[in-house]
Amino acid sequence: MSLKIEQRLGNLKFTEMKPKIYTTGAFLVPMKIKVGDNERFVWVVEEFREDTYLDGNLRSPILYSDNPQTLLQK
Repeated sequence: MSLKIEQRLGNLKFTEMKPKIYTTGAFLVPMKIKVGDNERFVWVVEEFREDTYLDGNLRSPILYSDNPQTLLQK
C-alpha cells in the first residue's frame, strides 16, 4: 500500500504530492508520525546517492527547504 493511499484511508494529509521524483539510490529512514493517539511510521529520504530525475531530466534534490519549488536544482 502506498503512503498516498494510507493518508486517504486515515483521512489525513501531511505531505505534498508534487514534485514527484525518481531516484536510483537513496538512504531511507523511518519517521514516526503521531496523530492523536495513533502512531504510524513512514519512510523518508535521509540522503540521495545516485541520479534523480524529474520528467526525464536529471535534477539535484535538496534535502531541506522552506517550499517545494526550491527542493530541486537543475
